[in-house]
Amino acid sequence: MRNTIASRVAVAVTALTLLTPPGWAQAESTPDTGTLLALPAEATAHANQLQARLDIEAIDPSDYVCSSSTPIRDWLAASKADWTAVDHNLANLAQQVVLLDTVLFPDDAGTGFGAFTTPVTHAFRDLGRFWDIDSSRIRLLPLRSTMLTDRTKLTRIFTVGWGFPEAISKSLADQMATLMDTDKFDHGRHPGFTFNAFAIGGLEIPGFGTVPPEIVMGDGVLAGMRAVGLGDVAPQAILAHEYGHHVQYQRDLFNSDLTGPEASRRTELMADAFAGYYLTHARGATMQWKRVQQFVEVFAQLGDCSFAGDSHHGTPNQRLHAAEWGYGLANDAQKQGHVLPTLTFASLFDRQLPTLVAPDA
Repeated sequence: MRNTIASRVAVAVTALTLLTPPGWAQAESTPDTGTLLALPAEATAHANQLQARLDIEAIDPSDYVCSSSTPIRDWLAASKADWTAVDHNLANLAQQVVLLDTVLFPDDAGTGFGAFTTPVTHAFRDLGRFWDIDSSRIRLLPLRSTMLTDRTKLTRIFTVGWGFPEAISKSLADQMATLMDTDKFDHGRHPGFTFNAFAIGGLEIPGFGTVPPEIVMGDGVLAGMRAVGLGDVAPQAILAHEYGHHVQYQRDLFNSDLTGPEASRRTELMADAFAGYYLTHARGATMQWKRVQQFVEVFAQLGDCSFAGDSHHGTPNQRLHAAEWGYGLANDAQKQGHVLPTLTFASLFDRQLPTLVAPDA
């Protein structure tokens, strides 16, 4: 996920403070279950104002081959087949709760990534040696949804993140924990709650403190990749992509003349290229061509068709081309026996970008 996750978290925290309806702070009665899904107009207006500031008309969808149906997306959709519209809305809130709990209280996030712990931790260590940035500044965290049935943690996040009085937070926590602790939501462990991975460059949250540079990986997205036969390569590939964003943070590579979706697409495809380069380089993960093809499929499956969205990642074909370009550059670099400096790599990528995003319909 691109660099604006940092601003998104800050915005989320800002927006969440708007969720207290007038008079709630003084309310003596506790809200009913429906209040979990009732977002005040102030919060919606805040989000609309942010979107209005974006240039979202730059990419023409008719120029590109793009499908929203891929094995990984279909797998996730099938896991929610019996959900109602209310269930989906509740799940959206649950995702935000899990995200904010992990970011605001990282010391409680735990360590390890289950069956993926070894490849993830080894790749994280190797990436720190591979790229010419300060790896000591980056923290690796798991994104888990088990806190959705933990009333103490839920009370804390509703109090700190939403700004509700503790009595109301406890009521909301009890309601959410009860709703999550059902078969439909896998007792708080449904993969949809943690189907995510993102990088945070570090930010200050007024009234709370500092969030350090982090990479957060969800067990849901890793489980999904394993389910579609990509479990042996996806952990390293996803981590390499997110680490690429930290290269961009430290090398100030987010700035360009592009705006809106085009700007987001550039940074995401550059991270794909960074990943392709590391995963296939002789001094990196040294993956063979067969495994390279698998990892390229990871990125292709996570491509999107959200041409008007400010978080557009590029189409599946574009992500495929970016990763393959990184692979080709790694082969050239291997002849010289060295790793390209990150700024040199980025310069070469920006020259290639017009070709990578050329219309293919």
